[in-house]
Amino acid sequence: MSNFLGIDVSKARLDVVLVREDESREAAQFENTRPGFDKLLRFLKKRVKTALHVCLEATGHYGDEVALFLHEAGYVVSVVNPAQVKSYGDSQLRRTKTDASDAALIADFCRTQKPAAWQPPAPEVRELQALLRHWEALIHMRQQEVNRRQAGIESPVVLEAIQLHITFLDQQMDDLRTRIRQHFDQYPQLRQQRDLLTSIPGIGELTAARLLAELPHWASFTSPN
Repeated sequence: MSNFLGIDVSKARLDVVLVREDESREAAQFENTRPGFDKLLRFLKKRVKTALHVCLEATGHYGDEVALFLHEAGYVVSVVNPAQVKSYGDSQLRRTKTDASDAALIADFCRTQKPAAWQPPAPEVRELQALLRHWEALIHMRQQEVNRRQAGIESPVVLEAIQLHITFLDQQMDDLRTRIRQHFDQYPQLRQQRDLLTSIPGIGELTAARLLAELPHWASFTSPN
């Protein structure tokens, strides 16, 4: 593989550095949106006529969509542990830190270390991710409202509105918990993995669901450690 693309992912933007087979480099920026992905794909098709290895750090949901998009476009994609890239940068005595320099570092890491190709989660796991991430968002919103209620607000109208919102969020969370259980019921293999995890003392259903949604597939680990 002789062309490499490093992507530094943030919530709103993708900073990319393309390293071509002749070792020339080109940096660009794109929005972290589907129209931005389309522009990135056009950028690549104009400049890369041979194989391309794309590399980005695991950053949660901010990088999931672009990784899946480029995988489905036919490119080899690696999603790597940020600690590996940082260690590589330290070994190269890289001191400057900007989004563009991070993308260049990721491209160089990809070129020299040849990380393993990433495989996207199965559709049922991606749906579980979406359900669990929405659950986390609801928890965050509920805690914000609880904090407001405890902040010494004296207005009865505002307090009533806050309590109504908390009650609404509680109902949403109850509904979502039911949907998560129904999701497992639809996929026996996923349910079996959840049941194995919950057989471990201290791991409940939601913790097991989080592990199954966010960790790489168990087969990708080479040892218990």
